[in-house]
Formats: sequence, C-alpha cells, structure tokens
Amino acid sequence: MESTISGASDTERSTTPELNQLKRAAPSDRKGVAPIKSEYLIKAPQEERLTDETVFGDDAAVEPPKKKTLVTRQRGQAKEHLVKTFSENIRLCLWTAQGEECPNNACRSSHDLAAYMKDKAEDLGDRCVNYETFGKCRYGYKCRYLKAHISSDGKLLVNKELAEKNIVTEINSNIPLDTYKQLRTFKYKFPKSEPYLKEVQQTIDARKEMDEANRKKKKNLLLELFDPSELENNVAGSTDTTLAKSGIPIEAENVSSSLTEASQRAAEAEQFADTPDVPLKPAEKKRISFKNKLYLAPLTTVGNLPFRRICKEFGADITCGEMAMATNILKGQKSEWTLMKRHVSEDIFGVQICGSKVDHVVRCAEVIGNELDVDFVDLNTGCPIDLVFSKGGGSALLREHGKLGKMLVGMQRVLDIPVTIKLRTGIDDKKPTAEKLVPKLEKWGIALASLHGRSRQQRYTKLADWDYISKVSSTIEEYRKTDKINFFGNGDLLSYEDYYQHMNEHNVDGVLVGRGALVKPWLFEEIKTRRNWDISSRERFDILKKYCDYGLEYWGTDSVAGRQYYTQILV
Repeated sequence: MESTISGASDTERSTTPELNQLKRAAPSDRKGVAPIKSEYLIKAPQEERLTDETVFGDDAAVEPPKKKTLVTRQRGQAKEHLVKTFSENIRLCLWTAQGEECPNNACRSSHDLAAYMKDKAEDLGDRCVNYETFGKCRYGYKCRYLKAHISSDGKLLVNKELAEKNIVTEINSNIPLDTYKQLRTFKYKFPKSEPYLKEVQQTIDARKEMDEANRKKKKNLLLELFDPSELENNVAGSTDTTLAKSGIPIEAENVSSSLTEASQRAAEAEQFADTPDVPLKPAEKKRISFKNKLYLAPLTTVGNLPFRRICKEFGADITCGEMAMATNILKGQKSEWTLMKRHVSEDIFGVQICGSKVDHVVRCAEVIGNELDVDFVDLNTGCPIDLVFSKGGGSALLREHGKLGKMLVGMQRVLDIPVTIKLRTGIDDKKPTAEKLVPKLEKWGIALASLHGRSRQQRYTKLADWDYISKVSSTIEEYRKTDKINFFGNGDLLSYEDYYQHMNEHNVDGVLVGRGALVKPWLFEEIKTRRNWDISSRERFDILKKYCDYGLEYWGTDSVAGRQYYTQILV
C-alpha cells in the first residue's frame, strides 16, 4: 500500500480507496495510536456563552460587545450593566429575621419566615463570630452560621451577659440616615466651605477681569501707534517687541500685559499666588506628632478594617482608611462611607480622600469633620489609576499646583484636625517635580507629607528612588527641625533592616509600610524588636483564622454580606 501511495499523483492519492479507508478509520484502528477505554475518557466541558452576567474583565470575553449608536443607546439608570449585584430569592425583613414583629406597615420585604428558611442555602458552619463577640447575632435567621444560635424549637438564642454589655467595636458606623438623605438631595449645609469657595471664585474672576482689561489696554495702545495694516504684519510677533521697535518704553503703568507677562501670570496663578490668605490658628487645631511612628500606608481594596486590626495588634501606630472618592461621599453613597469606618483599637486613625475639583474636596473635608471621628484627613495625589488620572485627580494634581494649593488651604479652613498629603515623585519618570511642590506644603499648613519614591509612569515597577526622597527632604529641613511639618518616605520596605537604613541614611521622619505589611503583617513587631521573626506555619494559620473572624464580624454573616467577605478574603 505504501508503494502505491508514494508512486501516485496528487489526483490519484485523493481517490485511493486504501487511503480514504485509513482516513476514516477510528483512532484505535490506526497504527501507532494506543486505544483508551471509554470509562477513562473525560468529556470536554462545553464552552459557556457570554451573557449579561459576564463579569467585567473576564478573559473569556474575547470580543467586546458592540457599542450602541447614539440613537439607540439607553440613558438614565436603566442601562445594561456587566456586573450584577447578588440578592436572595426571598428578601426577608430585618425585623422578622430577628424574630420580632415588623412595625412598618409599608414594608416591602417578605415576612414569611417559613418560606425563607425553606429557600435558604445550607449553613456554612456551626460557629458564629458575631454571637460569640456580642452575645447576639444581628443577622438572626439570615445568618449562614445559624446553628450556633438557634434552639431545638427554632428560637434564636441570646447570651444576655454579653448582650447587656453593649460591646462596640466600630466607630463611624452609625451615620444618621438623614445625613445621607441631605447629601443625596443636595440639602446638606456647608457653612465653612461656602465663604471660602466664594473667595476663591472672586479671586479667579478678578484675575480674568484684570487680564481682559490689560488686553484691551494693550490693543488700544497699539492702535494709537500703528495702522491696522501694519498690525497685521506683527500679529505673529510679541507685543513687547512691537512696542520696543516703536521706541516706546514698556512700563507697568502703560502696558501691564504682554504675551510674555501673560504667561508669567498664568504660571503665578498655578503657584496659588492669589488665593486669599487663610488665618490659620494652630493653637486651636488638634496636633499629632507623626515623627518616628510606624504608619500603615492607606492601601486601596486590601487596607480594610479587618486587616488594619491585625496590623495594630502587631504594633502599627498610625492607620488610615482606604481611598474614598470625594464625589461619592458627597452623593451619600454608603459603600464609600463604609471605607471610613474605624475600629476602637485604632488610636491614631485618618481617612484618605481623592478628588479633582476644589469645591468637591473642600466640601468633602467639611462633611468628614462634621460627621466622623477621625484624627486627620489625607489628600491622595499619588493614585496612578487611569480612571482617576484622566479626570484630574490623584497624581494628575502633581502638575496643577495652583488647584492643589486651593484644595489644601480650603481643607485647612474647614477642619480642626491636621491635613496630610501623599504624593509621588512626579508624573513622568524622567521629570520629577516633588522637590518644587514639597516646599510649598508648609506654607499651606500641611502636617505630614508622605512621598512615594516612584513616579506615576512607574506605577509599582522598578525600585523606589530613596536618593530622590532624601533630596526632597532637604528642601524643608528648616521646617522639619521646628516640627512645623513632618516628612515620610515610602517604597520597598520589606524588613526591619530596610526601615532603619532609610531612617539613618535618607533624612526622613518616618517610613510608610505598605506592601511589606501585606507580605507579613508582623513586620511592625520586627521593626520595634529589631529582629527577624521566624514565624511558624501554625502561627501563620492562626493569623489567617483571626483575619477571617474579623472579616465576618465586619462584613457580616448573611448570604449577601458573605459574598463581599469571600471577595475580600480571596484578593
């Protein structure tokens, strides 16, 4: 058969009966192929089709959905969303879940406890952290660990001894509902922010009027000196050059505006030269000594309250909440306000906000000062995320010193607690700008400046430039000696040797601990004891269990909160 096939032409090969029979043969009948019994074969899973519930960023979504035209695109709140929130089939009333009668006659939730228990998913365990901590589980029958606090006759159990103590573990968790309502309906009052924002706007308007007046004065002067035809030949040139050729001296009282001077005034405006002086009263403001304290850096998504509790137990002195968007806070979004919750063990605690507009940031600072118990407010000017940067927030503020100055001075005006700032070396890796910005911070009343030794372009790649951090620190040396402003460095701190090297060699008042704490939360204890902790696997597992317990206490033990809990645990 081989000689027939090898000696045949292409046409003959396609029609050779032996070859066609070989092609149609089953794999087990072919030479060199070992057959496998059917009971050992694994069927390939069928490919799932993309639906509206496909999560954002799914690798399976090879081809993105086509963008709708302007005519057919849906508007308002009834848009299609890729990510859908989880909800139970039966939404049980919270009063009913606690075994009590609902006092609200207009309640839309279900009150059929029997139907809910029949539809409810199986319990995840028989130990409820909330019941053990508070003596009563606030989720009642909705708890996925219901076995721990239900009697044989189906009644909820209560540990009266613990329940009567009214144990409180979280601060800033009971914001009045009326506050959310006022924010959402734009009825919240800002008695401190409004006067300052009016002053800023008046300054901006005055500058525009001055520029317009100078422009008209310049134009009238040129019309007196030249014919309109001659002016056309000098359009591309400088006004000062044109006047100089005419032999007329350029004086401030005659012509206070030229192309060159206009650009200089724009630069001065960016330097916040004309922002109204704010009479700061340091004696009336709360002061915090940040120097030589171990500061757990604000970590978006992973720097949650349960994780901060773990770090506090290992020796962290200062903690800060996750980055919250100023616009979302002003809209009364509870998910954003949740980021600013504080545990009772966090004795020095601050919140970090991010915004792109002066009025948003200043008003947000006033709301925080009115409604929350925090020790300082930090402004994020280092976030490299494209979504934040493209809107003018985060690290985009590093190129707009005028706007940034108005934000910081406004925050000082409306708050009676210290204002801090976290920044990067600059936007471009090859053009660091922090050495120009940091010296202005003392004039704006900043208590602490934290510099991450990477640019926005670097993100988290390459090593942090600690030599540049030391250079920037030297620009405010005289202010640091009088404790008017503290200066911290940040980047690549993974051991206690790194900490003391930076403290001794790079002229900083402290070091922020960021990703190093994610690797080993006990890093704070290593720094304080100046030793490497050879932690065992058992100790690591105990830390993880404690973190899980703190997570269930914080996020909750019902089905809806449980999904948020597992999302955070598996990050």
